Amino acid sequence: MSLRSSHTQYERFIFLGIGGIGMSALARYLAIKGKAVLGYDRTASDITHDLRNTGAEIVHHAEPNLAWFDSRFSQNTLIVWTPAVAQTDAWMIIAKSSGIKMMKRAELLGMISAESQNVLAIAGTHGKTTTSAILAHLLVDSGKKGIGFLGGIAQNYQSNLILSPSFASELADGANPDFCVVEADEFDRSFLWIHPQWACITSVDPDHLDIYQDKETFVAAFSLFAQTVDQSKLLVAEGLDFAGVSVGFSDQAQIRAEQVQVIEGVYHFNLRFDDELWTGLTGPLPGRHNLVNVMMAVSMARGYGLTQNEVALSLANFRGIQRRFNRYTLSDHRVLIDDYAHHPTELKALLQGVKEFYANQPHVLLFQPHLFSRTRDFADDFAQVFNEFDRVILMPIYPARELPISGVDSAWLATKCDPQKVRYFQKAQAIEEFIGTPQNANQEPDSPWVFIVAGAGDIGLEVKDLIKKLS
Repeated sequence: MSLRSSHTQYERFIFLGIGGIGMSALARYLAIKGKAVLGYDRTASDITHDLRNTGAEIVHHAEPNLAWFDSRFSQNTLIVWTPAVAQTDAWMIIAKSSGIKMMKRAELLGMISAESQNVLAIAGTHGKTTTSAILAHLLVDSGKKGIGFLGGIAQNYQSNLILSPSFASELADGANPDFCVVEADEFDRSFLWIHPQWACITSVDPDHLDIYQDKETFVAAFSLFAQTVDQSKLLVAEGLDFAGVSVGFSDQAQIRAEQVQVIEGVYHFNLRFDDELWTGLTGPLPGRHNLVNVMMAVSMARGYGLTQNEVALSLANFRGIQRRFNRYTLSDHRVLIDDYAHHPTELKALLQGVKEFYANQPHVLLFQPHLFSRTRDFADDFAQVFNEFDRVILMPIYPARELPISGVDSAWLATKCDPQKVRYFQKAQAIEEFIGTPQNANQEPDSPWVFIVAGAGDIGLEVKDLIKKLS
């Protein structure tokens, strides 16, 4: 997809769904650039609160009126929308009738990233946010002038927009970034708006079949994305069928991890390139899938010009991303893990990390399925991975942008699983069952347990309260 116009002609931006993780990063960036930022979102959140502190005007009422748009209309106003806001939403209907220019979030991200001389794009069904956050941190922490647009909150920056404070003032004065790290999202083929100089593909597991219909069409979209970058600057997870530089663990991988060890809860490894060996690197997040994400980020940072010492120092102080295997100590023998996993492959990787770092400890998963279509399309895969957990408690499906699908709900999903392991409850009871799992299993009050919370909906909002109740 070509970028036929520029966003720079606009001085006022109205975001529909401004509280979304991808939308809010763009809104933050434009606010720093001195643009007027306005927006609508159904619910208030920490994200919308922080945006207000940047000067953004945000409304939450469900019934808009044309006067709100009319009072803010000018020739240099742009409405930015996301597919997460339904076409039938009252705000979307009013926006379409306002006469104001409208643009999808993905197209705007493509335009903004194109202002940089070096676009580094992270694609893949899984691992985009983690890899992007690590890469952007490596570059910014090493003193490079650029930005990272993330699909999660980086703990080092408490933001989904990564940049150094000193560079923020330069952006406000009109400077363009030397680099731009972006998540190349496959949903709705959004990544085809990105035109990177470097890219990686972390994984290709079919998803969003409401958009793509079948696996072949899904993979074909990734093939189109892969063709947007030179093969020598495209990193591909080992086993994927794309022309590029392979990254993995086997001797056949062109970039590979060696001497991988877990020491005091942290991966330690060496990374071998064709002509060089980088030693003494650390992987701050549990799970082999996360180690692949680290390898991708390190390799791209090396390609950009960072030294081994710069990378090692910055990796060591990377503090992770919110809801990506976040660990909370409840007692000497108990831990709660909060994760964004919402696809069967992600849940399998999450379980692998739990078993590797908490071997022989019983565990229970509280899971909120995300989207009716995903639950329907991957029901058998969900059931298979759920049966590998010790215990699973299912909550009702989080609908996000979707309307219910007849016959598809969490109770139906539970019928496909081992009834001794997997049970479904309404939200309040599910939480109580989760908290009471050790008691229900006739365990001692402080017996070892790993409590796991996962899902891409609003389940993350319950974590603080769960920690209090479980501690």
